[in-house]
Amino acid sequence: MKPITLSTRTKEGETLEATFLPEKGMTLASYKLGEIEAIDQSTKGDFDKARNGLGALIGPHFYARPDFLVPKIDHEFSHEKVMREKGKVDIFTHGVGRYASWNAEQNGNTIHAELSGEDKLEGIPLSEIEGQNFKMVFDVNLSEEGLKLDISVVSDRDSVVGFHYYYAIGNNGNARVRAAVQDTYLDNLDGNRKKPLPADWEIDAQRMLTYPLNQDTDCTFYPYPDLLNGEIVLETETHQLSVRTSCPSAENSWQVWHPKGATFACIEPISSQNPRRPNLTVSEISATLNLKPLHK
Repeated sequence: MKPITLSTRTKEGETLEATFLPEKGMTLASYKLGEIEAIDQSTKGDFDKARNGLGALIGPHFYARPDFLVPKIDHEFSHEKVMREKGKVDIFTHGVGRYASWNAEQNGNTIHAELSGEDKLEGIPLSEIEGQNFKMVFDVNLSEEGLKLDISVVSDRDSVVGFHYYYAIGNNGNARVRAAVQDTYLDNLDGNRKKPLPADWEIDAQRMLTYPLNQDTDCTFYPYPDLLNGEIVLETETHQLSVRTSCPSAENSWQVWHPKGATFACIEPISSQNPRRPNLTVSEISATLNLKPLHK
């Protein structure tokens, strides 16, 4: 299936476009307001090699599964050599959803897409790759209010879904993330440990965290004061991106991943409080992306 591009105009009359790749994991390849591109296009090379980059999805699992949960499959996948060279045991990092071809239908500025364990990747059933049966549903709606995303999963084993979008931040080290957060977080750079927020972080009386993206970052946060709804704002020198999240369960979180010096920051709403150790077989999460020029 060819790429799907949704297009509309904002209240200010600017063109807003979103392009998805159904055959490549329903990835968000581009999200543009006029000439402002929210997705870091410099990650396209890594995406083409092993789906690491652009706007990839998460699910039905997150990160790398424990070795004993990775099925042994007598087939060499097209991206396998790249992943083995990186020392990966689980070559389907963050779930098979980003590697497979989805069944997608466009209706105007909406897309409905589904993926299940009965679908195949290079002739292998996805249930065999994941070691469980599952069904993921992804709904997209582009309007003058922004890009609305809803993703859900039903599975045999505990699972997660989410958005692993590589947002462009430039290379000057001046970008930052702002959000109201709970007083604890997961430090994934230190063994996936839950900790109090450090005393030297910039947090105001309303628990609004301002986090500079000038350092190695891999953290999991929780929205405040409403555990079910939150907003994360990414500010760069050229634009502002608001990511409004909603989840029917308090078993949800959002992540920030940013290697120091990288031209991207990943803001990842996800349907588990600890995505590396999920405990639900049915979950969903929504996000609305609103892109604005910074000085307008």
